[in-house]
Amino acid sequence: MSTPYYIPETNVPLPPKGAEVITTACDYCIVACGYKVYRWPVAGGHDGGPKAEQNAFGADFPVETLGPWVAPNQHNIVLHNGEPNHVVIIPDKDTKFVNTDGDSSLRGGCIAQKCYNPQTPTRDRLKSPMMRIYGILQPVPWDFALDVAAEVGNYVRTKHGVNAYGVKTYSYQYIENTYAITKYALRHVNTANFTFHDTPSDVSSTPGFRDAGFDNFGPAYEDWMNAETLLVCGTDPYETKTILWTQWIMKGIQNGQKCIMMNPRRTAGVAYAEKNGGLWLDVNLGTDLLVVNAIARIIAENGWQDADWIKNWVNNKWGSSSGFGQGTRNTPWQWRTTWGKFQTNGYDDWKKWLLSRDEFKPENAAQVAGIDVKKIYTAAEWMAKPKGGKRPKTSIMIEKGFYWSNNTGNTMAISALAIIVGAGGRPGQVVGRAGGHQRGGQRGGKYPRNKSPMKVPGRRRRALDTDTWTMSGHTRFAHVIGTTWIQSMCGSQQLAKKFEEMTVANPHQIRSYDKQDIIDTLKRRADSGGMVVINQDIYLVDPIGNRYADIIFPAATWGEETFMRANGERRLRVYNKFYDAPGEARPDWWIIAELAKRMGFDGFDWKNSNDVAQESAR
Repeated sequence: MSTPYYIPETNVPLPPKGAEVITTACDYCIVACGYKVYRWPVAGGHDGGPKAEQNAFGADFPVETLGPWVAPNQHNIVLHNGEPNHVVIIPDKDTKFVNTDGDSSLRGGCIAQKCYNPQTPTRDRLKSPMMRIYGILQPVPWDFALDVAAEVGNYVRTKHGVNAYGVKTYSYQYIENTYAITKYALRHVNTANFTFHDTPSDVSSTPGFRDAGFDNFGPAYEDWMNAETLLVCGTDPYETKTILWTQWIMKGIQNGQKCIMMNPRRTAGVAYAEKNGGLWLDVNLGTDLLVVNAIARIIAENGWQDADWIKNWVNNKWGSSSGFGQGTRNTPWQWRTTWGKFQTNGYDDWKKWLLSRDEFKPENAAQVAGIDVKKIYTAAEWMAKPKGGKRPKTSIMIEKGFYWSNNTGNTMAISALAIIVGAGGRPGQVVGRAGGHQRGGQRGGKYPRNKSPMKVPGRRRRALDTDTWTMSGHTRFAHVIGTTWIQSMCGSQQLAKKFEEMTVANPHQIRSYDKQDIIDTLKRRADSGGMVVINQDIYLVDPIGNRYADIIFPAATWGEETFMRANGERRLRVYNKFYDAPGEARPDWWIIAELAKRMGFDGFDWKNSNDVAQESAR
């Protein structure tokens, strides 16, 4: 008879009176709902009882519908100061922001299961530094692993140049970690061979927003709710940012908001919007730009643009070129006045250009996009047509399905549409991203663009493409932090083949337990055209860690260290530590600091995460 790999609990203990209560926020999507952690020792069996005076909730059990109950997936057992402790992690019903009534998504509601417990599938967490010796990843002490990584890393950047040292890292995570990583990589290693998890180069994902002056996360959740018309492009907030939808957007729809969803698939959120008076722009993949500009064309042809907003708050070409607003050079590598077609001379010139393009005629755009042209006209009317002398309050939300497919064209087009409907930094009239991960990016150094070999006309350079650079054999030391790298980029099979060639297929493999022999072997590999790989993560990831990494650093994460970061409406949250990290796992800032000190870099003598946070805020 087979035994299931994991048997979930069917009943859970209640936290007793006097249980410790620690506040935190959900670790998953951009919304960052507030949570409470109830913690008490396993020893002694002092669990709470069903009477109000016996439990931390002060409620008689069973409770009324939607009362403070605990589901099996909201309970776990962790170590705190080396001793087993119960933890119950539930949405904070006292919170006045974000998840205002203590609601949660299915993901967040089960977040207690993320905590390390060797009796659950989290037993696979990395618990010790490891090194690939005789082809097998084997546990080694921290000092041993850090000494080897530091000496080989220093050797590579000294002999082969700083761009031979590559850093591929997450961009979001927590402020303390991203600050430490970027301070190390950009300010001290000073490599241009650096980028984040979602792009081969250190560039903007939403260049149109940057050019227009829109902040990706300018909107507040209240603004999405208070819009009279909401255009949602390339995402379904119900499925990916559930509380943003159920607690904010859905309430707007119930109060008469016209919700337009531009997505190729009829997802649950699309179905709800349609059923409640909304509109689905069921576009073919990659045709968003045509439909956006066709909507803008209808608005311009009918004179529905927000003329006062454009006149008083939007730069013309003279203003940009004179240094107002974004300035004369608002891209890192090109002067604003050389953009030509990408910059028109104010609204009238933009309208002239728009009307001159046949592909933006609604009938033509509809044919290519595969949608009913009537939908384009309806969307334009809902977004901009005045009623009774009053303009509709329109907001525009975009996310990865929209801007990752054609980030420059799509974000420029949607920015222009936002401008003409009067969206941007006004109550209920905003434009921005819905968001993916929470916002924990904090730069500890400036990207060294002058060291990039990727030149463009006029003595300028753009950010180095880490994928093509590595494919060309120039990366001799790859430090990969919290990302899969290979399968998350284009040409992933080619990239995997190159990793294979430069690591496991290279003749210089570690076949000794002597530290100096190991260091010498890895130096020879780098000198021979091969590559040394260091991987930092919470689980052993395939293939970057499991197959290619020479050294593995185990990282501590949510709940295992006190961190901070912001959610999708710029609300800064503190994520308190409430249990011990598994084994010898350490937070990324600590790993980076120890590595940096061994490489001779100053300014990494942090004692705790608060030291890092304070430095990052200066």
